[in-house]
Amino acid sequence: MSTHDESGQMEAAGRDAIMPPAGIPEPDLHGIAFLARVLCGTAFALVHRPDAPLRGPAPPDLSASDAAALAALVADVRETPVVVPDLARHPRTAELSAVHGRAALRFYAGIPLPGSGGRRLGTLLVLDAAPRRGGLTGEQAAGLVTLANQGIRERDILHHLSGMKTERDDLRSITEAAPALIAALDRDEICRFANGNFSRWFGLDPDETVGRSLRAIVGEAFYDARRPLLARAFAGETVSFESPHPKADGRHALVRYEPHRGADRAVADLYLLGVDITAEKDARAALADSALKFRAIAESMPQMVWSTLPDGYHDYYNTRWYEFTGMPEGSTDGEGWNAIFHPGEQEEAWRRWRRSLSTGEPYEIEYRLRRHDGVYRWVLGRAVPIHDPESGAIERWFGTCTDIDDQVRARETLARGREELEAQVAERTAALAEANARLKAEIEERARIEEALHQAQKMEAVGQLTGGIAHDFNNLLTGIVGSLDLMQTRINEGRTQNLTRYAGLAMASAQRAAALTHRLLAFARRQPLEARATDVNRLVSSMDELLRRTLGERVRLEVVVAGGLWLTLCDPNQLENAILNLAINARDAMPDGGRLTIETANAHLDDAYVASEIGVRAGQYVCVCVSDTGAGMSPEVIQRAFDPFFTTKPIGQGTGLGLSMIYGFAKQSDGHVRIYSEVAEGTAVKLYLPRHSGRAVDEPVRATGMPVPRAEHGETVLVVEDDATVRALIGETLTDLGYRVIEAPDGPAGLRILEAPGRIDLVVTDVGLPGLNGRRMIDEALAARPDLRVLFITGYAENAAFGNGHLAPGMRMITKPFAIDAFAAKVRAMIEPGPS
Repeated sequence: MSTHDESGQMEAAGRDAIMPPAGIPEPDLHGIAFLARVLCGTAFALVHRPDAPLRGPAPPDLSASDAAALAALVADVRETPVVVPDLARHPRTAELSAVHGRAALRFYAGIPLPGSGGRRLGTLLVLDAAPRRGGLTGEQAAGLVTLANQGIRERDILHHLSGMKTERDDLRSITEAAPALIAALDRDEICRFANGNFSRWFGLDPDETVGRSLRAIVGEAFYDARRPLLARAFAGETVSFESPHPKADGRHALVRYEPHRGADRAVADLYLLGVDITAEKDARAALADSALKFRAIAESMPQMVWSTLPDGYHDYYNTRWYEFTGMPEGSTDGEGWNAIFHPGEQEEAWRRWRRSLSTGEPYEIEYRLRRHDGVYRWVLGRAVPIHDPESGAIERWFGTCTDIDDQVRARETLARGREELEAQVAERTAALAEANARLKAEIEERARIEEALHQAQKMEAVGQLTGGIAHDFNNLLTGIVGSLDLMQTRINEGRTQNLTRYAGLAMASAQRAAALTHRLLAFARRQPLEARATDVNRLVSSMDELLRRTLGERVRLEVVVAGGLWLTLCDPNQLENAILNLAINARDAMPDGGRLTIETANAHLDDAYVASEIGVRAGQYVCVCVSDTGAGMSPEVIQRAFDPFFTTKPIGQGTGLGLSMIYGFAKQSDGHVRIYSEVAEGTAVKLYLPRHSGRAVDEPVRATGMPVPRAEHGETVLVVEDDATVRALIGETLTDLGYRVIEAPDGPAGLRILEAPGRIDLVVTDVGLPGLNGRRMIDEALAARPDLRVLFITGYAENAAFGNGHLAPGMRMITKPFAIDAFAAKVRAMIEPGPS
């Protein structure tokens, strides 16, 4: 606020004030004052103009000289309000009769009303009997600026309307250029004039607006709200109100109905003036929201938070401040906080605070503050200024007080007894080191015991496994050796009539041995899998007849397949075996009959689930659930169910490898298997196989009973096998079928043949060759023969690529042991497309 001589107050207040020319309607000064009082929440508000009556709800007994003195406080101010929180403490107003007299005014805010040519229309004053240490909020100050400017805008618009009434073309130019909504209504509420802004506000063209009734322009709902306002305006009253946009798009306008009187002084028509105040409302809302957020943050902080005006006047403290100090709310505003400072820090605190106020530097100091119980505690006081982005002037100070008494005491204790503390730390460190050494020794001893226990369990499992294998293979070898001995005896005696039966017995034992080996490989996750995209719903449905024959009439089978089931990448033959094994186990668990249910579903195993399952990855799976209503399992049995050769069936009725095989198949397929069971309630086994994004492919099936396919054009087959017996058997078989056979005993020899010129239609190679294995040999040979066709022979999936279906085009696999006709059919199927 500018300073000037007291004697110039009256002159300064009136030197720029103007009166509107005769015949020009003046702005609604009374309405402006009334809105200012509502906006600021005060008892009084008025507009002061020299040599004119006060307009608005003024205080009683306010003399003209006191009003002029109050108006003079804004003599040198143009665009911002002047605020005096307490008139009784202001040197220029303390002695006014309006302050210490009957009116007893205390709070004051004033702003000039701009007029034409840089002169003032008057001064808008807001007064209240109660002081306000916080002054005006940002929203209230912005609102006063808007109201002050509203008067000149209204006056200019009315001036143009009145002065150009007879010159319609010029009037149209002026009103179209004006940033306002302008229209005129006759006594019948028919629009006789409207500028483009008015018409577009209601979604009409200017030509469509003129001649319409106001009811038709604004709509029924808006018209009903305006009807009483129109009645007041046609009665001669200037009416102002705020209105939202008809489309409720967030825009708002400040509308004014100005009566226009004819020569007989009766109201002839109405002028409608409107100004888009959306930006002002948004600004006020943003300011209010900002203040609300600040208070919410300040109240949620554990520190004491305070704020001051630019001159350092404290006008806000959060709840933490009053809880800590125990002072009544408002009692520490201004300089009242000084009373609870420790006398020993007051001088330094004031020195630093004054320096920060003068330089704008951040404020920081440690001092003692009196708590509500009278105890002084050390706090850390900090404050930073907030600057105006454009002018750089300080708008406010925001500060905090943090209780650091415990830290200060700790520093003092540390300073007084550092050596004592170091000795205590050393003593404690030694004790901890000793305890750590004991703990480490105990951990090592426990690890040794656990390792010994683990080794004993492993040896027990190996013993159980080898014992079971030896028992079963002894039985199988007895059948094979006995049959071969009988055959040899009969051949030596010249009797051949029963040789076929003995050969069949030997073959049956051999096939059982192959099945046992296959199950052992499945449990060890080393079985060769020929994985392909599989539709589990189709596979389960195709097993329906087989399952019903296997289960018998006493077990009721229910199959529930899920719609939209994903594909999975697995060996479908092994999946069929797994489902069949589970069905047989379920049947044996229901000797008196029951219900077996096979369900399919899409499943997602999340991180929470797999955290408790070793070797399981989170993701999407296809789930096959086989559940029964049988005897169920105890927790102890569930824990050992997947162990090889573990069975609860009577001796001779189970090998104990069924669930082991299923477990190995699931793990080798990157899946998971889980058993849920309760004694006497039944069992559910859930098999999870990973989702596959490809398409299902039907596997061609060779008709049974067909003759073994033979060579048709003398095709050449390279056989690479380190076992001489197997190599000779395969070579003789292919030679009998008409193929030209080249044999190689190992990988390097086979590679030399492949790199040399010559026709080779197919390579039949073992995977597990010593040194250079079969897969590496083929990878190197593909450089010279990129279209090479390869049939891998394996009984043990040494390379994981053979267990997950990752063979390249032109490559297939067959598992040992194999039938000669199946081997011949696969060879023919791979050669038929033509020579390599």
